[in-house]
Amino acid sequence: MNVNPILLAAGTAFGLPIYPNVYKGEEGVKKPDDYLTFNYADERPVVRGDDGDLYDQTTIQLHEFCKGDPEAKKKTLRNFLRSKGFTVLSTSEFYESDTKYNHIVVEASITAAIDDEEV
Repeated sequence: MNVNPILLAAGTAFGLPIYPNVYKGEEGVKKPDDYLTFNYADERPVVRGDDGDLYDQTTIQLHEFCKGDPEAKKKTLRNFLRSKGFTVLSTSEFYESDTKYNHIVVEASITAAIDDEEV
């Protein structure tokens, strides 16, 4: 299963820009007050059969960086991931004094059939 399309859809769902791995910024463009990033924390086969891996468990981290109150945002992120079939594993909240952003991290996993294509 490729979870990138699901995670990229979070940006549309929340009306926020979303970036894989890290926000790199755009020259001449002000950094948004709220934005999302995501990364793969772990990806491994969990069910094997017919001489091959059948199901993967993928663990991701969805990050929201925001200037506003993070409380409602945590719930929204968790609800979005649950609605897409993820199991929420943990939620962390940090304050970055250098950037003045609240940083929310929701870690979640999903188990699904492998659809890796041969390259």
